[in-house]
Amino acid sequence: MLSKRKNNFNNLSEEYLKDKSEVTFYNLPKKVEFCKTCTMSNQKPIQTIEHTQNLSENITTSDKKVTLDFKDGICYACRHRNKKKDIDWKKKEFEFRKLLDKYRSRNGSYDIVCPGSGGKDSFKVAHELKYKYGMNPITCTFAPCIYTDTGKNNLINWINTGFSNYNFTMDGKIHRLFTRLCIDNLLHPFQTWIMGQKAFPNKFAKMMKIPLVIYGENPREYDQGTKSAFYDENVIRELHTREKNDELFIAGIPLEKLKKDLGLSNAEVEPYIPMTTEDYDKEGIKCITFSYYHDWHQQGNYYYVRDNSEDFKLSEQRSAGTYSRYSSLDDKIDDLYYYTTFVKFGIGRAQYDACHEVRAGDINIEEAKALIKKYTGEYPTRFMKDICKWLSIKKDAFKNLDKFLDQPEFTEEYFADLCETFKSPHLFKKTNEKKLQIRYLP
Repeated sequence: MLSKRKNNFNNLSEEYLKDKSEVTFYNLPKKVEFCKTCTMSNQKPIQTIEHTQNLSENITTSDKKVTLDFKDGICYACRHRNKKKDIDWKKKEFEFRKLLDKYRSRNGSYDIVCPGSGGKDSFKVAHELKYKYGMNPITCTFAPCIYTDTGKNNLINWINTGFSNYNFTMDGKIHRLFTRLCIDNLLHPFQTWIMGQKAFPNKFAKMMKIPLVIYGENPREYDQGTKSAFYDENVIRELHTREKNDELFIAGIPLEKLKKDLGLSNAEVEPYIPMTTEDYDKEGIKCITFSYYHDWHQQGNYYYVRDNSEDFKLSEQRSAGTYSRYSSLDDKIDDLYYYTTFVKFGIGRAQYDACHEVRAGDINIEEAKALIKKYTGEYPTRFMKDICKWLSIKKDAFKNLDKFLDQPEFTEEYFADLCETFKSPHLFKKTNEKKLQIRYLP
């Protein structure tokens, strides 16, 4: 809750006045380092198993992260990219075709589940699976929090290119509340959407009796993973399943406490709960990524969808905090999410985009630094009116709501105050400006 965070935050006020502070939030490294080859920061967390994230009373020890691995000044993602230069992609594609043949339908019925939104990446995967590899994919979507017009358009464009789609939309009352709690407690607007997006496709595959699920990009392209350094086609299994006896959290709060105090049913929380590893194995589900078998290129995926569909649209304006118009187009909350990564980790959307493009050879490191300096920390104005309305919860919507929220109404002023309390002293400093200012950029 904001009141508790402010008390903790005020106790650290002297740290923000220092030329250098060693007080860190989220278990981040005290020394900030930028990759020599792509400019990514060592403050970047690796992909988290979201349902295990819990809270601590002390903001310096709450919401602990594992961060991107650096060796000799070079991040894991760049080292992995260099290894990929030695991959025999023809051999990889041969292995991919052999794998597909194991699951290929003999009568033309659905034989692959392709999760996605119809954006450039999921479009390319489903399109090549059908038209290049002769498979019979059914697509599925865990709906965005607040659809953009561009997102709706591109989903229809995907469908109209020759695909059936199952679009699962969450209980709006519950999803709004959970998203709001994730922002207030973790400053993580996408936590519950990420949980659902990882949980739903496996459950859908089970329901449809289609064991093969193929995503686009593998998260291990960019970080070292949480449990095992071994990299194969199955590495996303650990992010998309849970152990039977795992204690589950949403917004850092034990799920059982949320259910009890707010009067929620099992059905209302079920979309966010991952399949157990036991069930996953019993159903014979194989969940893999296209990028493990193909030389993945994000900008190239945009050109692919442009050339192979009739009505794919870019955002009418560049996305807040960056220079690009072709990524993460479907959810209005997306702008808010990337602003919060800047607040928590000192990494804005421009840095994510620029690092991708440096590794892909689309821009050089000096161009990346200039783009990062220009756009990092930009406030996301374009959808804030809609976002504030969506995140405002009526006082009588749930019993005991006052146990979880100081202020049911969500305003820009409230969000600004909240953000300040999530800024780590080792990354931000107090100046003559109203808001704390970033200490380090590449």
